[in-house]
This record gives sequence, structure tokens and C-alpha cells, in this order.
Amino acid sequence: MKHLNHLIIPALCGLLFFSGCSSKSDDPGTQPPSTNPNPPAELGGYANPDGVFILNQGARTENSSLTYINPDGNVEEKVYQTVNGSAFGHQAQDMYMYNGKLYIISNNNDDYNGSVGDGTLVIADAVTLKREKAFQFSDLTYHKPEGSLDENEYLPLITPLRNIVVVDEKNIFFSDQKTLLRFDSTTGELNIVEDSYHFGNQGNTIETLASTRGMVVIGDCVYSGGGGFWASTRLLEFKKGENKATRILENLKGEFISGICRTGERELLLATCGRAGTTKSYFIFINLDTWEIVKEKQIAADISAEFSNNSGISMAGDYVYFSAGKTSISRVSLKTWKVEENVIDVTKDAPNAKYLNCNVVADPKKQYIYVAVSDEYYETTISNGNLLVYDCSGETPKLVNNIVNKTSYPIGIYPMSEFYK
Repeated sequence: MKHLNHLIIPALCGLLFFSGCSSKSDDPGTQPPSTNPNPPAELGGYANPDGVFILNQGARTENSSLTYINPDGNVEEKVYQTVNGSAFGHQAQDMYMYNGKLYIISNNNDDYNGSVGDGTLVIADAVTLKREKAFQFSDLTYHKPEGSLDENEYLPLITPLRNIVVVDEKNIFFSDQKTLLRFDSTTGELNIVEDSYHFGNQGNTIETLASTRGMVVIGDCVYSGGGGFWASTRLLEFKKGENKATRILENLKGEFISGICRTGERELLLATCGRAGTTKSYFIFINLDTWEIVKEKQIAADISAEFSNNSGISMAGDYVYFSAGKTSISRVSLKTWKVEENVIDVTKDAPNAKYLNCNVVADPKKQYIYVAVSDEYYETTISNGNLLVYDCSGETPKLVNNIVNKTSYPIGIYPMSEFYK
């Protein structure tokens, strides 16, 4: 859990991920997102594409939970517990939907107040939320990679876990503090993925290279950013069934990766930045077919992702929104490249809110922006909190909903339409 990080030190701009998109155009990098000609079939229940999930990490003294905003705007709390009679885990980190299944990862390696979560990786029916499989922390070990000098043949996960995406039930990619891993839920086999880590201390330690925040699935491939201290900023491509990168685009501008937005069927926008507080950032548009940069813009703003698990940028309409760990939201126009600072001041709508819980999330379908804030941000404190929803379809964002005390330290916000691309 990372609550204290927001109180102690300024954050490095998130290393991270991403993935791809765009059709070719005369003006690459400014096109609206293209639609998938063969999108997944729309489901009902909790998988309705007009619904929204909020993944609550919670304080360390409580279970993690799911809050759900249904298509009518009504809010349901602790929906997984209501359906299953138990919590899915403690210290939730990320979730993903694929083929009618919801995949939730949590640390879940400690007991709090005598209440045990269902597992570190829980798979549930996305329509009903009924639990189908649960994998325990102690079961998720992997064979040490060649070159490792660790005395143990099988290595445990290192918490906090980070992110998860799913290509299919045999290719579940998730990350911990050391590396990216590929998991087969039909056999329980877990493999470390080459090119996502670096050996430190002459092989005695495994240290992360991939920054998986915001990683995306396109077809049979997963895309993630990477780099940082050990290597140049880069884009990594991983393919299902393989335990190493299939393509690497190195030497990208910027020290760290903040996040990514899809700007077409086979083009993506990769946002990079300097250390937190600096304003030397870049928008890099990459064509996934040619594996080349098609456009690059320097952005005079701090777009860092801070310590949040989710992407530091999010797109709605012709704007890319970011918060850099603050309770004010800024944006960049993809038409004029103008930076508009503080277009949303959250404290005007939630005066007691002092802390941003996770990076701002956009729903491109509705052109809504979701912002989660809290009055406190301590590991042992259950705080009052607000989830604010803004309509950004016009020139000026407008508050449309202020959901009070229905969440607990959200670590991710998921408009379900994102899983139907």
C-alpha cells in the first residue's frame, strides 16, 4: 500500500506502459480514436459497457472492495462482498475484464482484523461477480531466471503488486516490484518474462525494467513502457505464449513514462516526463505497424504519474488530461497543443479534500472525467472521500456528480466501455 508516499516525498513520474493504435492519416497524432471493426459482444449485469467500477484499496485495517456506478448513475457499495459473502482481498492493486471474466489482483499476503480475502488473483464472472477461481499468494511462485544467483529455485512475488492485463486465460500478464510475469490460469504455471527486468548486484537481485502502469492489450500482444535508472526510456511488446519481448523501441525522449492514450487503430500516444515537478515532458506518437515515431511534441507541463498505479494521462475528446498528483486537473489540446493549467480545481467542489487517490481517469465514450480524492491519506486511517465526475464534452468541464463516502482510497477507476474496444 502506498498511502504514506503522498505525504513524505515527491514522486518520480511513473515509468510505464502502454499500447497502441491508429490508422494512417495526413496529420498523425491528432486523429480521434478509431473504433474496432470487431468489438467484443456487449454484456449485461456488472459488465454493462455503460457502468463504472471503482477499485478501493482501502486502509490497511479494512478489506479492499468494489464500488459500482450503474448505467442509471446509482451507486452500489461492496458489490463483490454482497454477491460472494467475502472480500476478494486486501490491498487491491488493479483489475481487468476479458471474455466475460473479471480479474482482480491484490497483495493479500497478510491477515487484518481476522478477515481473510479470497485470494491474490481472483477471477469472477463479470456479469454476476460470482467468484470462479482464486489463487493464493503462496501458490504464485516462479522458477528463477537463468543468471540469477538467488539461493532459492522458486521465487515469491514481491509486494506491492502492480498491474494486470489479460490476453486469454492462459496468458495473464501481471507485475510485481521486480518484473512482469505471465500466468496460465488453467494450469497454475507462472513464468518470469525476459526483457522486463535487470539483474542488480552481479545477479543477486532482480530489479524492474518494465513500467507496467497503463499497459494495454492489442490482439495477441501486450504493450508496456519501460526504462528508468537501468536503461533508456522504451516501449516493449510482449506476445502471448512467449516469455520475452518480441519488439523493443529504445532511446525515447523523457526520463520516465507517465502514461498512454490510444489515438487510432494502430497508433498510440506515449507520454514521458522528467522527475516530478519538472516541466520538460513529451507526447510521442508511435505507429505499431511500422514501429516508428510518427510525431513528437514537447509539452511544457508536469505530467508525472506520481506513485499511482494507473496511467498519468487520460484522453477525452480532443484533450489529454493529467493531474501530476495534485487536486487540480490540467489538460493539453491535441489540436492546438496549448496547455491549460488547473481547468478543474477539485477543492471547489470538495473543500475538505487534500489528497488525490489515483490519477484522473477519462471515459472517452461519455467524455466524462473521474477524480478520486480524500480528506486523509494514511495507511491506518479510514478517511472521508469524494468521487467527482465532470462532463468535459464542452469547452469548460462541468460537475455532474459528487459521490461522497462511497469509496475508500481508490487505486483505479474503470469505465467498462474501455474493455469493449
